[in-house]
Amino acid sequence: MNNPVFELFEEICTDLADKDEPVLIDDDFSPLTVEGVKKWAKEAVTTEALAKALEYLKLHFEVRGSVLPFTYDLATGRVTATNREYIDFVASAQEQRSLSKESEKFEVATSLRLETRLTGLIHRVGSPRKKHKRRKEFAKYLKNEFSFVERVLIGNDKDGGFDILWFPPLGAFPFRAMVSIQCKNAPYNRDEGFKSVGRAKQSFQRHSHASSEECHLHCVVYNDYVDESTLEHAREACFVPLGLSDLAPLTKAVSVLQL
Repeated sequence: MNNPVFELFEEICTDLADKDEPVLIDDDFSPLTVEGVKKWAKEAVTTEALAKALEYLKLHFEVRGSVLPFTYDLATGRVTATNREYIDFVASAQEQRSLSKESEKFEVATSLRLETRLTGLIHRVGSPRKKHKRRKEFAKYLKNEFSFVERVLIGNDKDGGFDILWFPPLGAFPFRAMVSIQCKNAPYNRDEGFKSVGRAKQSFQRHSHASSEECHLHCVVYNDYVDESTLEHAREACFVPLGLSDLAPLTKAVSVLQL
């Protein structure tokens, strides 16, 4: 997490997870976070730096079709939760970050957050699973439900490299749009994203009617935040990098523009 503004965001969400309307002043934040935000904002006065950070966060969520999950009155320091469910998700994700034993929880939580943004079918299929636990059962599920070939799993493959499969409401199987969404319970790392996407690409090539790499979209959700610095680094990536703020619920309807 290179941007200290997101450290501030997580500290606010963590406080809101414990209290309904906390009053947060300078001393309530980590000194490292405060200094980082002041340096980022190029402001010597903490209040001015916080104001810039909150405005940045507001715009960050707006371009993602959402809004900040809280209001913050800098004059009084009072913070009010406006989306408790999402705040709790962020607070929980922050505690789980980089803990391998929590990867499954992050994957499940991500699939539930996607439900607030997407339409169609969302299937969390990563291993371990509660249904279709055995390889043979899972391969049969992929074949019968989504038209993959019978030998979609090879070797010791337990999930085909898939974490979450999203099928937008376009077309019908075997000709239906398919998106692979990988989950990384860790900060952004392009190389790790490449590894996850590579396995999923191989499995997509074992589809009955859409085996070409160009037929599918790959996304990687990190337990992190994607901002302009991440986008520059990921320019050559073969996947769409996403973060926690991309999982905030949509507040804007789909718009159609006629040129």
